[in-house]
Amino acid sequence: MPYPPENPPHVFSVLAGREVSTWSDEWKHECEVRMLANMTLAQRNEVLDEPLRGMKAKRGEPAVARMRAEIDRYASLMRPKS
Repeated sequence: MPYPPENPPHVFSVLAGREVSTWSDEWKHECEVRMLANMTLAQRNEVLDEPLRGMKAKRGEPAVARMRAEIDRYASLMRPKS
């Protein structure tokens, strides 16, 4: 199998609102957001804010703020419509 595959699989992305390649940065981002959204708030805060190994230490505070906004957006998109 060639790397990356010539015709990678596509899946529906909730955040993008359309089909995306499973090899795309959009899908990578959605997987990361989904993983964080499924953590407890305490776990999520540890992953995002841990002083030496957290996302804030590696990517910076603006990236963490964007990630928190994306987690909130993902959660609202996944919330059942009433």
